[in-house]
Amino acid sequence: MIELWALSVGQEKSWNGLLDVSERLPGGWTLVGGQMVQLHCFERGQFPSRPTDDADAVLDVRAEPQMLWKFTAALRDVGFEAEPPNANGYQHRWVREGAVVDVLIPRHLGERATRRRGVSGATTLPTPGAQAALDRSSQVAVSVNGRVGTVNRPDLTGAIAAKSAAWGVVLDQNRGRHLIDVLTLALLLDARDNSASPLSSRELQRVAAVVGELSAAGRAAALFDEGERALQMLVGFVRRQRRTQ
Repeated sequence: MIELWALSVGQEKSWNGLLDVSERLPGGWTLVGGQMVQLHCFERGQFPSRPTDDADAVLDVRAEPQMLWKFTAALRDVGFEAEPPNANGYQHRWVREGAVVDVLIPRHLGERATRRRGVSGATTLPTPGAQAALDRSSQVAVSVNGRVGTVNRPDLTGAIAAKSAAWGVVLDQNRGRHLIDVLTLALLLDARDNSASPLSSRELQRVAAVVGELSAAGRAAALFDEGERALQMLVGFVRRQRRTQ
């Protein structure tokens, strides 16, 4: 059981929204984004470094083509409403009285998958590295202010890979947050992670790109209080992963 503590009001509302959905649809999706990072921190007894209230869920539309419809229907059934689509026509954000859940699908699954629609009648955002995050996911039990439920989340290795992939989206005007998240996750690494499934060559390439960015001009130390130590742990992680290739 992972106990989530010291949550902001908005964060607790978003978590309760996820648990409401999980009661109706326990599989076929996984937690990513900032709440994934926070969950790993709570699991290993560390306080997260970057506050965030919204929750991000990636849907396994490869395994279940109707998952976007099913997941958004579950959101609607528990009181969430769809925000208007963005300029590209993607409708990914759902809100309920301070709770925010962003719904994503994996990138590079083909036009048919990308064109699938949820109950709002719109498509949603494809994101890189999402299928690997789904493939590395398992269900964990959580406690949110006394409420017990389950969510799916990638293991720590998968979380680092997912956040490294997110940093690679150059059109994201706030992508520096992903570097902070990777450093935060790197500080959690220990011997138990050595038994995780090795990264693919593409995943390793993405993590190595983050290492290169963080190594430039002392950027890790500027972003994060323990940035240099976290960077060295990340460098060691990449070195170990390369030995498995």
